[in-house]
Amino acid sequence: MAKFVTGNPSNYEKVAEIIQQKSVSTINEIVEVTSLSNYSVRGCFKMLKKEGLVVLTNEKKGRQSLYRWIGGIPALEKELLEATNKHVSASLLAETYDALITDAFALFSILFENNNWEVIANSKEGLTDTEIHQRVGNDISLDTIRRILVTCDAHNLIKINRIREPAGTDFIRLFEPLFRVDSINKDMLSDLIMLRGLASAIRFEIDNKPEDGYTHPYATLLNLTRNLYSSLLDIVLFTTDKEEQELFAKIIANVYDFAPDLDRVYRSENWRQKLKNSKNIIIDEASDHLLLTDDFTKRCKMNMIKEVGGNNE
Repeated sequence: MAKFVTGNPSNYEKVAEIIQQKSVSTINEIVEVTSLSNYSVRGCFKMLKKEGLVVLTNEKKGRQSLYRWIGGIPALEKELLEATNKHVSASLLAETYDALITDAFALFSILFENNNWEVIANSKEGLTDTEIHQRVGNDISLDTIRRILVTCDAHNLIKINRIREPAGTDFIRLFEPLFRVDSINKDMLSDLIMLRGLASAIRFEIDNKPEDGYTHPYATLLNLTRNLYSSLLDIVLFTTDKEEQELFAKIIANVYDFAPDLDRVYRSENWRQKLKNSKNIIIDEASDHLLLTDDFTKRCKMNMIKEVGGNNE
């Protein structure tokens, strides 16, 4: 990455090499070692973070935040395997990968990354992680399967039970069953199957055109969803109060349905104060998501059904 990134490659290469050797480091430590300016080092860290090579941890060294080298997304599996072979403690792994597991969209990333969907598709109640590994073959490592199961559990797609104590320094025990699938949220699984199917239909349209007389399995659902989405935009953006239209555009058209997102988008403008006058939108105190009132939602639903019904045979 350091050789191809724009700017001054030697600086990026130098900073990347040092933090990789140190594992964790602060900006000031890199400044002292390299004699680069604080501004230059901050720019290097920003690019390294953007490329997925370092993460900003919650740890502090004095008043300085610590950055940790993780090697980039393509190297995660290799590092997991190396860490397992070196008997690195589970807590150290958790520090590095916790952000990947608890990210709000971590579950959806699994749907489209590598062959990870195979783990979800082959998960059955009662199966252990090693039994799932046997089903999917050697294309997906046992460490990856465990990370996917923990991610799915964290986002309530499945519930897993830990069935043995940590292996510690016993290398053989590392490959004994660690988790068992207790239950699967079948309704949520159906939603994920639908999302993957819609993504597949979109992907097919990008490069392909079906032969006459044939249609992609999810093409009909995709077209109906497009009509519903278009109808929702028309109804929400053109039938609401003018003061609400801009906020609705952010929520519906840009999917800024999370209050911190709008804090970032509006910056200094006090959008929360405007929201107090809204008749149709509230902030859910428990989740910080923006929600629509049931009455407004029912009106949208009725109009959408009418509009879409008139556009489809």
